[in-house]
Amino acid sequence: MKIKLKLLLFLFISCIVIQSSFAQEQQIGNENIVVLKRFVHRLHDPTLATDVILSQDLITSEKQEKDMQEYLLASIDEVRINIQSKDINKLEYLSFDQAGRKETSDIDLESIDPQQVYFIKYLKRFVFAVVIRDKKIASLTLVSKGNNKAHFVFY
Repeated sequence: MKIKLKLLLFLFISCIVIQSSFAQEQQIGNENIVVLKRFVHRLHDPTLATDVILSQDLITSEKQEKDMQEYLLASIDEVRINIQSKDINKLEYLSFDQAGRKETSDIDLESIDPQQVYFIKYLKRFVFAVVIRDKKIASLTLVSKGNNKAHFVFY
């Protein structure tokens, strides 16, 4: 009887720990969706300068080369034009897991935590993907790596 009681107590505590861990992951996911929605709304705002978005919403290296900064600004502008042409109320914000295996199989995550990867989808089509770290966009650019794989670029 004591063994059964100990086993039940162990299972109960294990369930609480697992549930707490899941709730914590879900909260981080929700925070990342808020960050992503804010970023999209800022991209959609034509009165907001691209360099302001860059400085306030993206993580970049302190010693970023001029060529790399120009490339990043061009990438933001390209995504921005794409977003501004859409009804942002119809955008879907998906985590890596929600996006599905078919859509994510061609991305090489390398050492990126999949819980940091999110996708914007519009009318069943993917618009762009991001990596979110520390409540900012760490990458919004996917480039071909070879072997039919893409990877994220960090600035």
